[in-house]
Amino acid sequence: MQPMTDYFRNDVLEKRPYIKLEWCLEALRNPLRREVQPEDGRIRHWVWVKEVDRYLRVVTLADGVTLHNAFPDRRFKP
Repeated sequence: MQPMTDYFRNDVLEKRPYIKLEWCLEALRNPLRREVQPEDGRIRHWVWVKEVDRYLRVVTLADGVTLHNAFPDRRFKP
Protein backbone atom coordinates (compact mmCIF):
# COMPACT_ATOMS: atom_id res chain seq x y z
CA MET A 1 0.00 0.00 0.00
CA GLN A 2 1.30 3.41 -0.99
CA PRO A 3 1.90 5.72 2.00
CA MET A 4 -0.20 8.90 1.94
CA THR A 5 -1.10 11.70 4.30
CA ASP A 6 -4.60 12.04 5.72
CA TYR A 7 -4.90 15.21 3.64
CA PHE A 8 -4.20 13.30 0.43
CA ARG A 9 -6.58 10.47 1.33
CA ASN A 10 -9.44 12.60 2.68
CA ASP A 11 -9.21 15.81 0.67
CA VAL A 12 -7.32 15.30 -2.58
CA LEU A 13 -8.84 11.96 -3.58
CA GLU A 14 -12.31 12.91 -2.31
CA LYS A 15 -12.51 16.43 -3.77
CA ARG A 16 -10.69 15.63 -7.04
CA PRO A 17 -12.17 12.27 -8.04
CA TYR A 18 -10.85 12.67 -11.60
CA ILE A 19 -7.28 12.20 -10.26
CA LYS A 20 -6.26 8.57 -10.41
CA LEU A 21 -3.83 7.08 -7.94
CA GLU A 22 -2.06 5.31 -10.80
CA TRP A 23 -1.16 8.69 -12.34
CA CYS A 24 0.36 9.79 -9.03
CA LEU A 25 2.40 6.62 -8.79
CA GLU A 26 3.63 7.10 -12.36
CA ALA A 27 4.77 10.61 -11.41
CA LEU A 28 6.87 9.10 -8.62
CA ARG A 29 8.33 6.37 -10.86
CA ASN A 30 8.98 8.43 -13.99
CA PRO A 31 8.74 12.17 -13.34
CA LEU A 32 9.32 14.58 -16.18
CA ARG A 33 10.86 16.85 -13.54
CA ARG A 34 11.47 16.56 -9.81
CA GLU A 35 12.05 19.58 -7.57
CA VAL A 36 12.51 20.07 -3.81
CA GLN A 37 10.49 22.88 -2.19
CA PRO A 38 13.06 24.85 -0.19
CA GLU A 39 10.58 26.03 2.45
CA ASP A 40 9.57 22.56 3.71
CA GLY A 41 11.58 19.92 1.83
CA ARG A 42 8.53 18.44 0.14
CA ILE A 43 9.17 17.13 -3.34
CA ARG A 44 7.23 18.06 -6.47
CA HIS A 45 6.97 15.52 -9.29
CA TRP A 46 5.43 16.27 -12.69
CA VAL A 47 4.02 13.85 -15.23
CA TRP A 48 2.03 14.29 -18.44
CA VAL A 49 -1.42 12.72 -18.24
CA LYS A 50 -2.84 12.11 -21.68
CA GLU A 51 -6.36 11.41 -20.38
CA VAL A 52 -6.74 14.97 -19.06
CA ASP A 53 -4.33 16.60 -21.55
CA ARG A 54 -2.42 18.28 -18.71
CA TYR A 55 0.64 18.00 -16.53
CA LEU A 56 -0.10 16.63 -13.09
CA ARG A 57 1.91 17.93 -10.14
CA VAL A 58 2.27 15.38 -7.38
CA VAL A 59 3.71 16.53 -4.06
CA THR A 60 5.27 14.09 -1.62
CA LEU A 61 6.65 14.63 1.84
CA ALA A 62 10.42 15.02 2.09
CA ASP A 63 10.79 11.22 2.03
CA GLY A 64 9.86 11.30 -1.68
CA VAL A 65 7.32 8.51 -1.21
CA THR A 66 4.42 9.68 0.97
CA LEU A 67 1.75 11.29 -1.24
CA HIS A 68 0.52 14.65 0.05
CA ASN A 69 -1.08 16.56 -2.85
CA ALA A 70 -1.87 16.25 -6.56
CA PHE A 71 -3.45 18.59 -9.06
CA PRO A 72 -3.32 19.61 -12.74
CA ASP A 73 -0.61 22.25 -13.04
CA ARG A 74 -1.60 24.78 -15.69
CA ARG A 75 1.55 26.87 -15.24
CA PHE A 76 4.10 24.08 -15.61
CA LYS A 77 6.46 24.45 -18.56
CA PRO A 78 8.62 21.39 -19.33
